[in-house]
Amino acid sequence: MPMDWEEWQKKRQKGPTNSRKKESGNGSPSPNLDGFLNKIKKSGSRPPVWILGVIVIAFWLLSGFFSVEPYERGLIKRFGKYHASVEEGLRYHWPWPIESVVKVNFTQTRQFDVGGGSGPNNKGLDEATMLTNDENIVNVQFVVQYKVDNPVAYAFHILDPEKTIRDASISAMREVIGRNTIYGALTDKRASIQEDTRETLQAMMEKYGTGLVVNNVELQDVHVPNDVIQAFKDVTSAREDSERFINEARGYRNNKLPEAEAKAYSMIAQAQAYKAERTNIAKGDAARFNSLLVEYRKAPEVTRQRLILETMDNVLPGVDKYFLTGQAGNQVLPLLGLNPLVQPFTSTPAPSSTEQSK
Repeated sequence: MPMDWEEWQKKRQKGPTNSRKKESGNGSPSPNLDGFLNKIKKSGSRPPVWILGVIVIAFWLLSGFFSVEPYERGLIKRFGKYHASVEEGLRYHWPWPIESVVKVNFTQTRQFDVGGGSGPNNKGLDEATMLTNDENIVNVQFVVQYKVDNPVAYAFHILDPEKTIRDASISAMREVIGRNTIYGALTDKRASIQEDTRETLQAMMEKYGTGLVVNNVELQDVHVPNDVIQAFKDVTSAREDSERFINEARGYRNNKLPEAEAKAYSMIAQAQAYKAERTNIAKGDAARFNSLLVEYRKAPEVTRQRLILETMDNVLPGVDKYFLTGQAGNQVLPLLGLNPLVQPFTSTPAPSSTEQSK
């Protein structure tokens, strides 16, 4: 190389004067790199091979530098196998093919929609058509939001994590919808369906080892297919009429049942009171009869006369009563112009005991 340089300098010089002007103070020639490079281009000569090798190796080694953003995680692969993880900053790894790096954004919230959006994996209503527990067809459009929780599992355990979570979300939604009726999905069960789907999908992601965490599952639209919407309206109307009739019948029952129960309780109470009253009266009459029987056995004639007088007093209350007996009664009745009720008393001999026995 020095000899080539000197020869090139000699050819370039035009004379001794130019040579002395271009010499330096110590007598050595001053190199002219621009001219040297131009000379190489004009002459068509190439630099030595080892210089090219050094340049190539230098560029190859410099290609190992890379930077990691704060929201990323750098995953270094050595000979195609995961080796280490690096955080944000300027990093270095052995250049390809020894090592390579995969950067994963682990802070970004990602989302996709099923049944109503666009995208390469979106199949529209085919994936949104589901069957409920009461065997009705319903179209369910929903959105899934997720993010990367484990960058290593996300990058190396699953071939296509996005497709995996999409297929799993459709499967989870079908499972949850299959446990609910169509009226629940259309009305008051939407919140529970969303939460059940999120929990089911998260369990599937952990089982598959995707490194993803499901943040939210939100129902966008739930409706019956257009082909059966009229029949569904008819069924809904009939169901509403049925529920209305049932409610009216329950209202009538709730109105009449208390009245009937109150009336029954009243009749039972009256019967029990009447029973108690008649029982007490009967007991009183029996006690009175027993007491009269005792008195009658002691004095039959007096007791009989007393009973007659008390009975007449009860039959003719507030009326002056006169009792005429014997001969006096027979004498008064003709004066009043009344026929005697009984034949006048005639004294006849009383039958003897012998005749009475006959």
